Amino acid sequence: MTRFAYSVFCDDLRSEVNNKISMMGIFGSLMYLQTFPSVLPKLCAVITASTPVDQPFKSISFKGTMDGNVIFDISMNESQITEMRQSASFIDDPKFFEAKAMVVLSPLHLTNPTRIHVTVLADGQEIECGGLQISKSPEDMAII
Repeated sequence: MTRFAYSVFCDDLRSEVNNKISMMGIFGSLMYLQTFPSVLPKLCAVITASTPVDQPFKSISFKGTMDGNVIFDISMNESQITEMRQSASFIDDPKFFEAKAMVVLSPLHLTNPTRIHVTVLADGQEIECGGLQISKSPEDMAII
């Protein structure tokens, strides 16, 4: 098993009872907007990096860029990584460890169609991770 990462973009993240998080209005890898410039009141993302149990993370960071500008940069410190590993010990026969970053961009100003690139750096090596493309909707497509 190798390391991998993925991102989920959505309209909102909500904390629920029993340490659960609800993701509202989940996007695929493409978001359409009617017009540019545009302002999104809120755009959220959950980025997950996974590593085999026998290759635990020593350092990890999550970075988002848009139009060459850093829009978020989150690093986990050693105690957070240790806590992540300890919580995995409650799972019978864990196969991997996960590190997650939750991001809220509010408001998000968009002048033109763009792409949010997500970079995960683990132990000095980049793990490929998907982002979000934001495009103008086709003329015949109604956005509600």
